[in-house]
Amino acid sequence: MSSADQDSSATHWPDSASEVPLQVVSRLIYASLSKVDEHVLDEMRRIRDHAVVHNQAAGLRVALLHMSGWFVEWIEGPEAGIRALLDRVAQDPRHQGLQVVHHSRGKPRLFRPWIGSIVQSDEGPTAFARRLFALQDRQVRQSALEPASVWLRLCSPPAVDMPLTDGAFPRAMLLSAQGAQAFELLQTLAAQLKRPLVCRRFAGAADAARDVESDYLDLPALGQTGWRLVANARKGLAMGMAHAFLPDHAAVVLLLSDDAARNQHLVDRVLAANQQVHHVPVIVGLGTHDQVTPALQEQVERQGLPWVAARSPLRRPDAMDLWAVLQPVLAQIA
Repeated sequence: MSSADQDSSATHWPDSASEVPLQVVSRLIYASLSKVDEHVLDEMRRIRDHAVVHNQAAGLRVALLHMSGWFVEWIEGPEAGIRALLDRVAQDPRHQGLQVVHHSRGKPRLFRPWIGSIVQSDEGPTAFARRLFALQDRQVRQSALEPASVWLRLCSPPAVDMPLTDGAFPRAMLLSAQGAQAFELLQTLAAQLKRPLVCRRFAGAADAARDVESDYLDLPALGQTGWRLVANARKGLAMGMAHAFLPDHAAVVLLLSDDAARNQHLVDRVLAANQQVHHVPVIVGLGTHDQVTPALQEQVERQGLPWVAARSPLRRPDAMDLWAVLQPVLAQIA
């Protein structure tokens, strides 16, 4: 599915009737060499269809990634279920050389039976392995990272010129009220600044959001520490990965439209998501004066989240016009 193919229908966050549970679970991340040579997306879909049933029955929540010739899987749930899953993976001919990267107990981040992702990367298997073993060594020699931090370091490494190469730079999640403005903004910005744009495809378990895209762009010159901008499809909110990493974002940028109902719908969903994960990012309303309304600001601030308006003075701003008003806002947040 193209990132531009975002629908206007409602999708729902997991456990939408209540807050995210905070019970302690076992958490494990492993990596293995992939023996899937081609048609990776088709293979991931086959894994999904099998895993959704079995993981849910075992009380497991899983995120599986294919990148640079490697599988990386993040598992949360009962220890016995995790061990049984590892035993099955060790016998699976699609995996070779399984390496446990992280093992701990703590609060959960994953709330879907299965989330899959594919990252397009020029990094080869050997270079990925060097990063993997360096991260393993850090886990042994220093205090253990949280699993979300381990996952981000392995699967979304920073650009080599980012000031903070340990991944501690601020992140902004970009969501469009209508169409694919968030993706178009990153694509235009990457072309203008001659920066690499990393494209990811997520395969989810939710019927309403089976496959969507999520792209990110690192901007080392923005602020003192650099920023990562992450474009997410609206449907991706139902898949769990955006949900899992929401607490790692300093800001959520809402690219608003001329349709007030769509703007309201997006704000409602973002506020619900932040309430579930107990996160208080800066909410940035980005658009024209008519789109970024006081009513939206009041709603956001009523829930206790800070609001910043990034208004373009133009009636029909293009991507770079929007960036001109967003850039100083992000620089101030950092």
